[in-house]
Amino acid sequence: MNCWEFMRCPGEVQANCPAYPEHGLDCWKVTGTKCALGKYVMASISEKIEYCRRCDFYQRFANKF
Repeated sequence: MNCWEFMRCPGEVQANCPAYPEHGLDCWKVTGTKCALGKYVMASISEKIEYCRRCDFYQRFANKF
């Protein structure tokens, strides 16, 4: 399952997210993602690490890839 499916992102958020369409399974590796349905843009790796550790998708799937 891709992150945008799990998080139920609207099409506009998906289309503008740098994780779409190739990094839906490992979005935590991509900076600039449109997290929380587009409410947050994670521009730096330090922001990503802090945010992703609390993300439901990351917690559920990160250790499986």
